[in-house]
Amino acid sequence: MFTLPRDAQRLAVLCLFLLLHTSVAAQPPAVKSAPTTKKPAPNLAALFKQHWIDRVKSFREQNKKHYSEQNIVLLGDSITEGFTVKKYFPDRHVLNRGIGADVIGNALPESDKRGILRRMNESVFDCNPSDVFLLIGINDLGSGRKPDVIEAGYREILQQIKKQAPTVHVHVQSVLPCRGNYAKHNANVNDVNKRLQRLAKEFGYDYVDLHSKMTDDKRELKKEFTTDGLHLKAPGEPGYKIWKAEIEKTMGWSN
Repeated sequence: MFTLPRDAQRLAVLCLFLLLHTSVAAQPPAVKSAPTTKKPAPNLAALFKQHWIDRVKSFREQNKKHYSEQNIVLLGDSITEGFTVKKYFPDRHVLNRGIGADVIGNALPESDKRGILRRMNESVFDCNPSDVFLLIGINDLGSGRKPDVIEAGYREILQQIKKQAPTVHVHVQSVLPCRGNYAKHNANVNDVNKRLQRLAKEFGYDYVDLHSKMTDDKRELKKEFTTDGLHLKAPGEPGYKIWKAEIEKTMGWSN
């Protein structure tokens, strides 16, 4: 058996030590990754409240012009806000008084200052209206308010208009159907609409049935009308075109 001389053994051990040491030293020092901070989720309630404040402020500024002509007012939530009046009624005096995420305004916690009932001056009485097309309630249902509470809120709105602007024609529009994740509200939507028909008759106002024009065979909002199951901002806006036609028919503008 061949054995290295002692000096050669020592040299081999030294070379191995230097090789290992150099290899370790050549490794770049480990960089500690900065701790990732998770961005807080947006406070939707706060955003909705600020949007409400901003829209009402805008209405107030618009109303300072003291309209000499009478206006048609579209009053409601985001579904109404999405109705582009300059596009659909370029030659008519139509005001959009919709606010995304808005509610009727009754039965709210003290901290929530939104609601149509809290902006009647900015949205109706200071607008020199001849007609008001009212559509509100789906966000109330989404917040857990029951049809009887919604009916009571509508009654307050109609009573105020009847008392303060008795010559204004109110057109109570049906709450629209939903689909997808929002279809769970449809039973209550149907209940609310029956109540709205009775209220409209009681106050001597029109009931405009948009609901039946937008439902499919499952009694849900037609797929081609929506991208999220709730709003009407689908390509081509077929839902808004139907709504436009119903307003024209009600106002006697149809050709």
